[in-house]
Amino acid sequence: ETKGFFFSQKKSPHASASVHFVETSKNECYLFAGSASPRHNKVWVYTIPHFPQNDMESLGNNNAWVTLPALTICDPVCHGSLLGHQDWISCFAWLDNLNVESNGEDREEALLASSGHDAKIRLWKFVTRASSSSEAIEVIDNEDLTTIEGEDEVDEAIIDDLEEEEGEARLMIYHSGSSTAVSLEALLLGHEEPVTSLTWRKRKNINDKACLLSSSMDRTILLWMDDEDVWAPVSRVGSAGGILGGSIGASLMGFVDARFSPNCNRIVGHGYGGSIHLWTQEELGGVEAMETDGEKQDGDDEEEDELLNARWVADPCITGHFRSVEDMAWDPQGEYLLTTSTDQTTRLWAEVMVGSSKRRWVEVGRPQVHGYDMTSIASVGGADAPSDDGVPRHRFISGADEKVLRVFDAPVSTLRLLRSLKESKLASCGDINTTSNEDSASWRVERAFLPSLGLSNKATADQEQESSKFSGPTNDDEFAESLDTLERKHVGFGFMLPSERDLGVTTLWPETRKLFGHESELVCLDAYRAPLGSDEPSLVASSCKARNDVASAAIRLWNAKDGKCVGILKGGHRSTVSTMSFSRDGEYLASSGKDRRICIWKKVQGGLPSSDESSGGYELTAAADSAHKRIVWSVHFCPSMPNIIASGSRDGFVKVWKVCETTEDGPQLKELLKFEPSTKGGKKSEPVTAVAFAEGLPDDIIQYGILGIGTESGRIEVWAVPVSDNSASEKPTLLHAVEANDSHFDTVKKLSWRPLAAGNNAESG
Repeated sequence: ETKGFFFSQKKSPHASASVHFVETSKNECYLFAGSASPRHNKVWVYTIPHFPQNDMESLGNNNAWVTLPALTICDPVCHGSLLGHQDWISCFAWLDNLNVESNGEDREEALLASSGHDAKIRLWKFVTRASSSSEAIEVIDNEDLTTIEGEDEVDEAIIDDLEEEEGEARLMIYHSGSSTAVSLEALLLGHEEPVTSLTWRKRKNINDKACLLSSSMDRTILLWMDDEDVWAPVSRVGSAGGILGGSIGASLMGFVDARFSPNCNRIVGHGYGGSIHLWTQEELGGVEAMETDGEKQDGDDEEEDELLNARWVADPCITGHFRSVEDMAWDPQGEYLLTTSTDQTTRLWAEVMVGSSKRRWVEVGRPQVHGYDMTSIASVGGADAPSDDGVPRHRFISGADEKVLRVFDAPVSTLRLLRSLKESKLASCGDINTTSNEDSASWRVERAFLPSLGLSNKATADQEQESSKFSGPTNDDEFAESLDTLERKHVGFGFMLPSERDLGVTTLWPETRKLFGHESELVCLDAYRAPLGSDEPSLVASSCKARNDVASAAIRLWNAKDGKCVGILKGGHRSTVSTMSFSRDGEYLASSGKDRRICIWKKVQGGLPSSDESSGGYELTAAADSAHKRIVWSVHFCPSMPNIIASGSRDGFVKVWKVCETTEDGPQLKELLKFEPSTKGGKKSEPVTAVAFAEGLPDDIIQYGILGIGTESGRIEVWAVPVSDNSASEKPTLLHAVEANDSHFDTVKKLSWRPLAAGNNAESG
């Protein structure tokens, strides 16, 4: 309605980009509307009278716009516009009750801050006087401004140079018994990109000087103060550096909002990528505090001195994916979790001590910042294996909306970070023996760099690259000192974690290899880790989008150590393979997808043939056509019984299957049972989108499998399902259903139980 009234009053051809309400008196409020024109934008000023329902006499000649039970709101009154901004006006902030010397005059002053995409902040002073005031206010003739507005090539400086003389104003607003003169107080220049938010600092008393907080897409947040009648930035927080042209996942897109805490000693900033940044005002102490105290003339200067000399210390920020998480993979020892998302990042999560006993999972690294939406990931590293014996630990392979698989190895800086986290957890448990056997192979690099407009993380950076200019020190010793923020600098086991800028720039893992072969975008991955000391290789299975042909629905097998394609599994599927799972012993590979067919690929006796790599040592031995009525979203082998597999489908059913070895017809896939989730969210059937068996069950309950299932509505349930031949007549039992308030609000894409390893006990999760 405001927009419609705005057009009907001024016949403006442009929409409103922002609006701001301000309560100015008991019977009136301001409405400011910022236009969204290509050039010469305006701040339109309205007043909206309102009266109590029982005070109809005050209504006068005003027309009732909205009638409420206790209030009557009158038609908005347009008083004109304020010209100056050259691009969309997107934010406002209002500060009233300014401390002014009125010399006995009935006078009130307020400031309106406005800004937007032109990166300039304008402060408009509103001076309200009683109608009986003898001082006459001359309004600047708007003909010049109207002429300027009609010109296409007018210099913006002409508008900014239209300064008001004493007794002049840009706009006059007439109220009942008073009038308000609006003039341009100041033009604040400091940001280089669009300003996204403005907010005034809450004053403790009326004598405190005004302080304005502004956030911008230039990755900075500025604090402005009036110092001897000159507005200037007194503090700057945020990240001024970074890889120019980096992707969204690099967190270099600036801030969309910023606010003060209630007591104004902290600043919170909302990053474009969803991260929450915090800064705390450091109290002055020692010599600085005494010098400041000596300069104070009275108590009113204390607050001003604190702001002018304030240091803002960055606290650990709250980070996470800001788009759908598509896949995840645990480290083989369960030390950390890797996740990939359509926000084009791969993130590393680890358990961090909070205080002396509490623990929390937080993001401590961002190994991959990509230019394509991420779709899949597989952790392929062995269990602390030497680099020449199997696949080294801390290696993963990722897939995205591209045809290439990428292999990453952890840098030394990440291993040092993980070691510090591990030592802190051991110390909190009273274990003083914090020796570590972390992989310190000489072939690992200290850190990785992401070239501008590049997709591959490099192990070194050229001097001409922006990463070496803006990403901090490149000397290994200096970098180790700056990045190793966990290096025993804790108070009560609380650590200074990497900042958001460090996560997006300095915690990258180097890309060591690319795997080519697929003809379309990658869909899913799964890995088989061969036992340490085994002669057989660790394998990675990958699938891509099928383009209406059987050939593109094939599954490729890769050697996880050298990255060679060792086999192509054909003839199993007719459309996209959306899910795959290796059995724990590597004997079977299960696959399914859009064609609703579950295929079981069995390892050929004798391992990988040296002469024929067409099948990679696996052959199709069993299949269940139309295993479900709709697409199969997830399959997973039981760790304790490698011939048991579960599947979840869009038809709303979970099925448990057994691979039966027969001598006559070969292996067959036998359905043992099927069931539906207990929570359907009011639907006839609730699509099952993820299934996962837990590992490490006691021997006395080996006849059961603990199965986690995730649904399209975001619910998660844990079931005990009979998996032995002797329990065929038993039904699955619901063990736990996550409450709706604690569940996801959208589709569960993947479930994965944390591997059981030393130190991963019940207390640590």
